[in-house]
Amino acid sequence: MMFKLTKNIASTVLSLAIVGMVYLFVADTYKWWPFESVTETVKIDETPNVVTEIRGIKKFTTACYYGDVTISKEKASDNWLKNLLRQRDRICLIGRGTIRAGYDFEKLPADAVKISGDTLRVKLPPVEVLDTICNPKDCEVFIDDGNWPHDRVQSIHADLQN
Repeated sequence: MMFKLTKNIASTVLSLAIVGMVYLFVADTYKWWPFESVTETVKIDETPNVVTEIRGIKKFTTACYYGDVTISKEKASDNWLKNLLRQRDRICLIGRGTIRAGYDFEKLPADAVKISGDTLRVKLPPVEVLDTICNPKDCEVFIDDGNWPHDRVQSIHADLQN
């Protein structure tokens, strides 16, 4: 029994020694030491490329608003009876749109970027509305009462998009 116990201990110690040697070989070969602290300091190169790369972002959206816009129009009716009863032709369109606000980095001046050691400071341009999108296919006619010519409806669609 004692011989068997020492044999198990010896094989365990030998296994641990082999694992340790393999670890040291791999760590030395690939320069991987998990307990080593990094002493290398980070330094940002002070070159015009920094501003160019920030400008490469182009636009940085910070807020989006999704909403509905309603536009209503009335006109005198082509029908004499409706005019007699003081009823007017009406149309109401609902458009769904998106407004994006954020920073336009293409307008970033060269002096807006300051570098000191490992710190990069960027003076952001003012926030602006980047774009408004009202897609015509997202427009729906809510009320269409009367006779509305196609070109008049198209001009109302254009008003809705603006």
